[in-house]
Amino acid sequence: MIMRDTLNPVRSRIIRLATLLLPVLALMLLSTLFLVARRVNPDDAIPFADVDVSMRAREQQLTMPRFTGVSSGSTAFDLSALLARPDVADPRHMTAEALRLILRDDLGGQAIVISNEGDIDTGKRNLILTGDVRIETSTGYALMTDRLEGSLADLSITSPGKITGTGPLGDLRAGSMEISERADGTARLVFTNGVDLLYRPPT
Repeated sequence: MIMRDTLNPVRSRIIRLATLLLPVLALMLLSTLFLVARRVNPDDAIPFADVDVSMRAREQQLTMPRFTGVSSGSTAFDLSALLARPDVADPRHMTAEALRLILRDDLGGQAIVISNEGDIDTGKRNLILTGDVRIETSTGYALMTDRLEGSLADLSITSPGKITGTGPLGDLRAGSMEISERADGTARLVFTNGVDLLYRPPT
């Protein structure tokens, strides 16, 4: 009985101390976790946001622009691009990427021109196509060149450099080429400046 009486006060003091110290220790552990945790950098969450915003702030750009119309000789044209950037001084002039030009004449003839890059003047309807320019026509021509330039207003487009490809009669090479339209409203291809044709008879 004497030992039980002496232990009870000690046990009660330990319990009281524990009820006071345990919450304090828990708070100290939580505060340590917050101090040790890595601080979050807002820029890490969106690493590309600053680049995109700054690029759009510096320059205007048009996504998937499209220009359609009819030439003076009634050839319809449809010019589109993946991306275009208007000139600051003259917004009618713009540089473009991944261009596609479709020409259709009154008799159903069609030509599709694709280029990597280009310059467009929507006011004068002039264009310059550069970088792996490919031309396919409904009459069976599949041609390649480095540059096409000219006007859609009167459909006068020329290739000042070498032309290679295939046609209805076989493989051909030429020093230059012109896309124009006749008085009857039909478009035509004219090869000049030394034309070589390797005839391949139809099979």
